[in-house]
Amino acid sequence: MATQAEAAAQFKHLFTPLRVGSFTVRNRIVSTAHGTSFALGGLPSPRHLDYWTSKAKGGIGLIITGSLPVHPSAGRSPVSIQLWRDEIIEPFRRIVDAIHEHGARIVAQINHAGRASYGFPNLEPLWAASSTPSRMHMETPHEMTIGEIQEVVQAFASAARRIREAGLDGVEIHCGQDYLIDLFMSPLFNKRNDEYGGNEDNRLRFAREVIDSVRAAVGPDFTVGIRANGDEFEEGGLNQEDMQRIVGKLTASGKLDYVNVNWGLGGNTSFGMAGPVVPPMYVPPGQFVYLAAGIKQVIDLPVICAGRVNNPILAEQILERNEADLIGMCRANICDPELPNKAREGRLDEIRYCIACNEGCLNHGGSGLTCAINPSVGRETWAEITPAPIKKRVMVIGGGIAGMEAARVAAARGHQVSLYEKEPQLGGQLQIAAKAPGRADMAEPVRFFTKQFELLGVQVHLGTAVDEDLVRREAPDAVIVATGGLPALPSIEGIENGKAAGVNVVLAWDVLAGAAEVIGDKVAVFAIDQGMEGLTTADFLADRGKQVEVLIPYLNVGSRLEWLVTRWMITDRLTRKNVKLSIMTAVKAIRDGVIIAFSPPNGPERPLEGVQTLVIAAGSRPNDALWKALQGQVKEIFSAGESVSPRRLLGSSLDGLRVGLQI
Repeated sequence: MATQAEAAAQFKHLFTPLRVGSFTVRNRIVSTAHGTSFALGGLPSPRHLDYWTSKAKGGIGLIITGSLPVHPSAGRSPVSIQLWRDEIIEPFRRIVDAIHEHGARIVAQINHAGRASYGFPNLEPLWAASSTPSRMHMETPHEMTIGEIQEVVQAFASAARRIREAGLDGVEIHCGQDYLIDLFMSPLFNKRNDEYGGNEDNRLRFAREVIDSVRAAVGPDFTVGIRANGDEFEEGGLNQEDMQRIVGKLTASGKLDYVNVNWGLGGNTSFGMAGPVVPPMYVPPGQFVYLAAGIKQVIDLPVICAGRVNNPILAEQILERNEADLIGMCRANICDPELPNKAREGRLDEIRYCIACNEGCLNHGGSGLTCAINPSVGRETWAEITPAPIKKRVMVIGGGIAGMEAARVAAARGHQVSLYEKEPQLGGQLQIAAKAPGRADMAEPVRFFTKQFELLGVQVHLGTAVDEDLVRREAPDAVIVATGGLPALPSIEGIENGKAAGVNVVLAWDVLAGAAEVIGDKVAVFAIDQGMEGLTTADFLADRGKQVEVLIPYLNVGSRLEWLVTRWMITDRLTRKNVKLSIMTAVKAIRDGVIIAFSPPNGPERPLEGVQTLVIAAGSRPNDALWKALQGQVKEIFSAGESVSPRRLLGSSLDGLRVGLQI
């Protein structure tokens, strides 16, 4: 661990204050806007208070709220803060006081999502510059009238006034990412022939009117910024040169105080050109910083960059190269709210680094934002680690994500913890998943937990299989069984004990781990799991020159995956590698050395000629034999993760947290 003096020398820029309009931030780390679904009845909630305050306590410089709707036509979801209501002011004041108490600043991102809005719960029509269909909801929006345009302009102003009255430090007007203002600015989406369409100045009219109205509402001594695309990444849309010119025009009036640079949703459908708007781990860290650098070249205001900047060292390098003035570290700060303090104090090896899995932050199923690696996020009050009233000797069996989190939390509460793992390294299925192309970051949590075990005094026993006799000899006060899952096997005619005559049948886990031989040039992957197991195994095999067909017995590819970027990106990768994705296709039988596929439930059969290897990716089943055997033999026994039931990364880590808090 570096000393604070060494950290100060390493971070000459990152922890330097900066004036942003009417306020000063204590450092250059920014939590950029992201949805949380924490609102209750459209108002700020105690979960917002806990979540944002944890960031302030963790040492962040600037918090930008989620994208908050300014008008009912932008969506009436009760889990979003509805800025058209005066009732938001008082609960926001309580939140702001707590954030300011801990030295951070908070800005509200105000927005109209346009055709990307949700019409629910009242099935209201979506609004847009023109009737160009939404790529997100596949719905054709209503082309706004002049009166509706002016109504929304005033709604932005009223929302900004409420934000100032609530005590926040500023507002950020969202002008990008396929939202309403962007729909007006872009010739790709604006097909109007009135004063709001046609040439560039006409297309910028709406944005200028919004900026003018907001500035008039809040006065000259309140920070107003914008979030803008650095490039739309779509043919016929606004490119980087266009956006440099447009941002220059929007800032020329002197009514803006900073620019936050992102990129358009075209990155979601043009992966060869760029990458998705919330880059998964396939996208290298910091890939889009050049867009902010391009905007910084043409304006004399603070510029925020974004795009998977997950490491304070990278953030420092960006500042040193003068590519941005503030660093958006959104998911990095979700995964570890204490990242700023840890970096400032030289504790880099204690940071829980984001792996960009997008499970929990982007794919939370409406239950509210969290993190698959740090499940205490969004549950800060419930998950607070307090000293255990009675200190116990705790034996954790299994070193996957559930076992590691359970061991960390139990040790942090003061218990004496020993962790046993039968493999020579920690990580369980994380280590297997990390073998797939572009997925090496899946093993990153092992580094974090290893450091935590060192700090907390957890005794780790690797290469040690645990049975009933060992448990009896150790005689712990409590046992946590986190033995994970075993590969599930579907029932297929012609397969007995995982083998079939004339066809090499192997498991996806074994393929990725290098423990299975894949015979022949043509391979079929039976992807029952509907997650990443089958798809990443196909990716792995394609890189080794195999002709791969993925058999998916459902209507969709990867239906359990976060759909906005992750599912699109893995599908795109496989398509580019000539992997055939066959939906509504399952394996029925293996007959005379031939795999017989069919369309379930009773569709026609199809032989897979020339396929010599069948890879099974069916998810997992509980490895619970030891848990069952130990019933009644130990004082306290708990089970966590896939040893309880099949689940994904978030479910397993949350299980570990829950059990660690119970003991």
